[in-house]
Amino acid sequence: MKRFFRSSSKIIGVSCFVFFLAGCVVGRYYEGPQISQEKIKEIKPGVTTKEEIISWFGPPQNYISPTLFNEILREMDVTREPLTNYPFANILSYQFNRGNIRAIVLILFNYVDAKVKSDHLVIFLDDDEKVKYYGFHKGTDEL
Repeated sequence: MKRFFRSSSKIIGVSCFVFFLAGCVVGRYYEGPQISQEKIKEIKPGVTTKEEIISWFGPPQNYISPTLFNEILREMDVTREPLTNYPFANILSYQFNRGNIRAIVLILFNYVDAKVKSDHLVIFLDDDEKVKYYGFHKGTDEL
């Protein structure tokens, strides 16, 4: 009888240990500032300035200036001539990422499912630092 209780207590102890190692994870992931669709409607090409865009959306995640890019290329000795007509000069780029994460963690089997979608806003500026054109894609509605 004592032997039965010793073996059953070991089985219960191991079962509890295994049970506490298993788990589920559910979470959400957010990165970057949310892009206001109301402010996007206020963007007018040829009228809206860079300062207005920055005040509405904050500092861009990416800003490419042709003069800075020219300096980098010259330092790397890639080119010696001035690069004035780059198609990506004066671009402001904003991105908001959102994701849903689900996971099951077991001893012998683990399952993770992550879906991440993004909203993108890209604004092209002219030489007067006014909006030339822009594009917006809302991908987070798919979650």
